[in-house]
This record gives sequence, C-alpha cells and structure tokens, in this order.
Amino acid sequence: MSREYAKAVGARLRAIRIQQGLSLQGVEQKSRGRWKTAAVGSYERGDRMISVHQLSELAAFYGVPVSALLPEEEALPPREHRHRTVLNLKKLAEAPPDSSALVRRWVAQIQRQRD
Repeated sequence: MSREYAKAVGARLRAIRIQQGLSLQGVEQKSRGRWKTAAVGSYERGDRMISVHQLSELAAFYGVPVSALLPEEEALPPREHRHRTVLNLKKLAEAPPDSSALVRRWVAQIQRQRD
C-alpha cells in the first residue's frame, strides 16, 4: 500500500469514526481496549499501514462494510506514469562512435550528475 493510499484510507476511517460520534478514546473504551487510541490514530493519519484483516475487524466494529473504509477512486492522487529507459552500456561502448555520439553524451551527462 502506498503512503498516499494509506492516508486516503485513514481519512475514510476518521470520517466513519466521526460520523459515529466517537473520539479516539471513545473507540478504545467502546472496544474494551481492542482498538488502542494510538493505533487507530496512526491508521487515520496514514503513519501506520493497516492489514486487510485489521481493516475487516475495524469495519465490523464500526458496523460498516469494508468498502465503506476504502477511498473512492477520485479521492486518490493521480498516478504518475513514468517510462523507464534501460541502456546496455556494454553494447553502447561497442557501437560505432558516429552513430552513438549523441547517446554517449547523454549517458555521460547522467553519469556526471549521479557521480
């Protein structure tokens, strides 16, 4: 689970808790210590990842379906689509200089930037 997704799940957890009129301490009291204030707060902030099993148990505690604790797709941050380019430096070294000069300069620049 990504950090952004954990924060979105946490926001849903907080919203459900608040809708039910519970404070973090109220959750611990109502659950008779099953759900600790610190743990639920960490889940809500997205500081701590929640397992599927725990999410299911927390949903049952709140009396809601698990899907109510999952963020809507539009609430999630957009995914970055990065294309990764992999160069075979051994093959580049074997390529004729006249056809690979531009790529060699580009690779040299990247190597300088990365030390």
